[in-house]
Amino acid sequence: MSKKLPFFLISGLIPVLFLSTGYQNTAYFKLNNYDNYEIKSEFANFSAQFDLEIERQPDSFSFEWIKDKNIDSKSEIRKLNSYWFDRTIKEKFYQPGSKPEIRDENLAPEYCSQLESCRNWQFYLSESKFRDWKQETIFNIYGEYDKSIFDRNSLSISSKKHNKVNISNILNEYAKNKIGELEKNFNLKNVKINHLIYRVGFELQRDKIKKFTVNLQYRYSYQKRVLNKDLKLEKYLSDLRQNFNNSIIKNNQISISIETNQQKNDEIQSFSLTSSPKGLKEIEKKVAEFSSKLFKERKKYNEDLHFNVIGDTQIEFFIRFKHPQDKNFYNFQLNNKVNVHLSFKGKDKFWKRLTIIPGNIYDPKTYESKIDEPVKISEPKTETNEGGVQKIYGGKWEYHNKIKLNFITNPDENEILYVNGNPIDVLDLNFDYDLEDLRLEQKNQQNSTNSYKIEIKKFKKDNKIQDNSELVAVYEIEFVIKATNSIMDIKWFAWDPKNNKDQQKLIEPYLKDQNGQIIYDQFGVKVKNPEYDPLIDVKTGTKKQIVWVSTGKNPNSIPENSNFAQLPSEISRFNLGLESEFGFIAEASVSGKGANIVLNSNPENDKVSSFRYLVDSDNSENFEILSKNGQKSEKFDITNSTNKYFSIGGVWLFSSKFDKGLSSYKIVSIGENSSSQLFNDVFPNKSIIPFWESKAGQILEQYLLLEKITSENIKKLTYEQILLYWRNFIDNVVKTQQIKKINQKLDENIEIKNKIVLLVQKNSNFENLDQEINENKGSNYDFESTTGGKSLEINPEMISEISKFFVDDNENSSNIDIKIENIVQGQDNKFDFDIKIVKKDDKKAENFEEVLGILSFSDIEIKDSEQNKNKAKIKFNLKNDKHTVNQNLQNSSQIIDYFSNQENFDKVNLFLEENDENIIANFDLKPEFKELFHLQTPFIIVKKSTKNSEIFQDSRNIFDELVLERINLTGIENLQNAKNFILQQIQASWKDVKYNYNVDFVIENFDNVVENAIKNAEESEQIPHKIWNLTLKVKKNQINKFYGSKTIKLVNIIGSLNNPKISNLNQIKAKEFSLSISKNSENLENAIKDHVYNLLLPEEIDSKKYLYLQNISQIVNNFRTNPKLEKATLVLKPGTPQLNGKKELTIFNSDFTTLSDLTLGGLEKKSDTTRSSIEKSTAYWLIPLIIFSVIGLLFFGFWIYNKFIAKFKN
Repeated sequence: MSKKLPFFLISGLIPVLFLSTGYQNTAYFKLNNYDNYEIKSEFANFSAQFDLEIERQPDSFSFEWIKDKNIDSKSEIRKLNSYWFDRTIKEKFYQPGSKPEIRDENLAPEYCSQLESCRNWQFYLSESKFRDWKQETIFNIYGEYDKSIFDRNSLSISSKKHNKVNISNILNEYAKNKIGELEKNFNLKNVKINHLIYRVGFELQRDKIKKFTVNLQYRYSYQKRVLNKDLKLEKYLSDLRQNFNNSIIKNNQISISIETNQQKNDEIQSFSLTSSPKGLKEIEKKVAEFSSKLFKERKKYNEDLHFNVIGDTQIEFFIRFKHPQDKNFYNFQLNNKVNVHLSFKGKDKFWKRLTIIPGNIYDPKTYESKIDEPVKISEPKTETNEGGVQKIYGGKWEYHNKIKLNFITNPDENEILYVNGNPIDVLDLNFDYDLEDLRLEQKNQQNSTNSYKIEIKKFKKDNKIQDNSELVAVYEIEFVIKATNSIMDIKWFAWDPKNNKDQQKLIEPYLKDQNGQIIYDQFGVKVKNPEYDPLIDVKTGTKKQIVWVSTGKNPNSIPENSNFAQLPSEISRFNLGLESEFGFIAEASVSGKGANIVLNSNPENDKVSSFRYLVDSDNSENFEILSKNGQKSEKFDITNSTNKYFSIGGVWLFSSKFDKGLSSYKIVSIGENSSSQLFNDVFPNKSIIPFWESKAGQILEQYLLLEKITSENIKKLTYEQILLYWRNFIDNVVKTQQIKKINQKLDENIEIKNKIVLLVQKNSNFENLDQEINENKGSNYDFESTTGGKSLEINPEMISEISKFFVDDNENSSNIDIKIENIVQGQDNKFDFDIKIVKKDDKKAENFEEVLGILSFSDIEIKDSEQNKNKAKIKFNLKNDKHTVNQNLQNSSQIIDYFSNQENFDKVNLFLEENDENIIANFDLKPEFKELFHLQTPFIIVKKSTKNSEIFQDSRNIFDELVLERINLTGIENLQNAKNFILQQIQASWKDVKYNYNVDFVIENFDNVVENAIKNAEESEQIPHKIWNLTLKVKKNQINKFYGSKTIKLVNIIGSLNNPKISNLNQIKAKEFSLSISKNSENLENAIKDHVYNLLLPEEIDSKKYLYLQNISQIVNNFRTNPKLEKATLVLKPGTPQLNGKKELTIFNSDFTTLSDLTLGGLEKKSDTTRSSIEKSTAYWLIPLIIFSVIGLLFFGFWIYNKFIAKFKN
């Protein structure tokens, strides 16, 4: 083990740790809700890195682990298991606590990518040994402790050649100090530490193990004193709420007046708070108006009125106030749902109160959603009067996504909204109704429409108790919602089951006689048709697959002349320069030779444009479209004619879309393949996967489950229905993001709060003026104009850096302003003060400022700024190009390298901190430099993090943690044993967090799938093999926390279906064998296998079918790297459940050929010692040759003597 200069990196990965109390309480303050103490539980996660290098050899080092010195000071000695030294695992950096990963290229003789064609089934046993990980790099301390546990445990690395290195002390000290800061700054009591986990990671190289990284995780709980009951405050808040709802707003609604003719017409009043800055501006005016009424008297608790947007036309009102006990700000809700509608001066034009809330459509030019603007189909008509009834027609309009109607009737309740002749429900004078494209609706054909006639009927009513019977006016307007794509079908041209009995057999579930009647058995049960294939579409004769086609890392990578809405999270990642994935949903099929491509008349759309693309069928890795004459697309007219066909062989993609719509995609393989085959079987491609197994499909499925659509019904959705749900889903995501952005508030985060306190300093101008005033009391100083009246300020060098905490990924931090207010100076240089975070917006009203939050601090010691005046300044920088930053600084080592090249890095310690939102580089001066230097940049936000899906911010795909693609039952015959084996393999294959069967996830049709696999055991030579799919799904009651699914391939392959002659390997009589082959020969491994096979044949044991040569790769490597090695021990293990036990064979190899890289010239340069050792080893095998030669000559001489000489003498 070699030890370099110590270098420590602490990476505080802090998802929740120290983030539990905050700027302000964003949850609403509730009346009559008091306890003496509030108990909270949080999670901590830190890492430290050590610059150590150790030889990659078994027994080169060990871990020494002491859980608790007070209980047992004796160390537990733990070593890495043998698989870490196997040359078949990947050489890479292994994160703390991770398991070894198999290197595919090193398994070329055994590895088989096409599972159905794999002959060497023993590969699965070889692979499984890396899943059977012993977790020797994970150290646990269970139970509950105080912070002294960090002083009582110890984790060290020891080596025979070097001193012991403690790798837990720096982490323990850091964690203990953080707990101490919490207790001091936030008055936490009874802090308890629970379940500590230390994990070790390292970089694995061919001959070295280096960059040892230790990760510490634990849970901690604490008690925080909460507020005492304050009757005066509670009565004040309760009176405010009552006054607001009874006197200030009525009927839970407010009206605003804005111009809404965004579509340059006067008929449609489109309005949505999520896309109307003017509307938000008007509400801000209302807030000011309501505040003057609500707070007529002097404000008692620094309270202010605020609102949040909760929907397209709904808001909530709350007040933010400062509690007198803890001086923190709280939110108190006044009304959780207030409807916003547009007001008009003309009372007679009642239809102007009909508001349209439009959806969004995807803009392929900007990769973002934009407001769907209507297209006029029919002109509005002049008002008429028929029989005393006023008639108004507003025209006919086309939208391209679903819209929402909102009509506010007058207090007389004499107006009714009708949709297609049916009255609509009303609540609080509000009529609300959604208009959608329902042409794909199958359950209720009567509602399968996208055309809507809207009527508002007004009745004469002199008083509220009078019935609505006398009609006085009718307003009518029509809408067409064109969101559903026309169904593009690809039919096998020769498909004609009515006139082809062979084809008819494929689509009929039961056997029929010559007269076409269903055949029944002797028990009166219908006889099943063995040739029936339920996956074949009766109309097209093909098997349809819904697939996700991954096109690349750029949104421009989708096929040209097509349009498909991408996940907003991927767009965000792309804009940040992070790795992202784009693609589209397609329907794939196989057509036997020619194909008939038609557009069905239902649903029918006009202005449809279609294109075709030739896909590279030889590329099995990526989806690639081939160019023809410099073009990758060709216009292709699709009709509903059954006589038009397409017969050019290859894999073809067809796209079709109408104006402002998304494209639908159909992929078809045309050639000699059977139409009854699945597309993925004919054209396997890693970029084309079943849709519901893709990330996009799993996220959509989670959305549909939350929309109360069952898993069974989700799988029954047609391609066009999936496209429609995808549009709605993207629209939902966009609106959720818009609302979140409008209501942006400060999150609870103590760690960031502490960072800001670190940057508060005394205003130097204020200090100097204060001193001059004391010295010249008679002078009149313009104190306010000089210092702004503020004795404290934020470090000017860091204001822009702090601002980054409060902006989104693509926003400008210069729009954030940070102000210090309400400063009160106490004794011993301590202060109370508030920090207000304000967002400026030049596009809104003049001098508009949105308060994001207020941070309250009390009893904070502020050091004099003058103490750093004469010190040399140290400043670190980060490039402003976010694309460069995110591409080049992907992990901790890259971030360290980036800053280590900057000036004065040797004078600081670097601490990395990562949470859900940010990755932060923290700098701390080393003790020996603190007297001479001042750090201007204590921290830098390296980059903002983005999540996979803004929809499910608290959800995660649990199967991203499961590294398991296939399982071989290897002949297990018992159902329960097979299920247990499968679950053991799954449980051993989680990366970090282990999720549990029947708690977090389930396996669909588990018993049936396993039972079929058991009944169909196969020999390794019997190819192609049968494959069953184990489909893992999130359990239904967990869909709010998790999402995702995973398919694991299941096979049941053994060497032989016949039982071997022995039952236990210790019954093998052979003990050793010899071979003579060059140790550098590429055939060395095969030679050993052949010798074992021939050695055991006399005992009627077929090693190729029944045995697993466990360490053969290691033996071959040892022979090649060690010229002096003469023998090795080969371990034989059962390759099938038909055997048990273990057998060891000794291998003697008499070849001592020098290594291939030792040339003659190289040998000449060797030392005398090396040359003499080679000469000695060569002499060893010459000795028996000489002896036998001498004996042979003696016998030959004796024979000559007796034959000739003795006879001659006689």
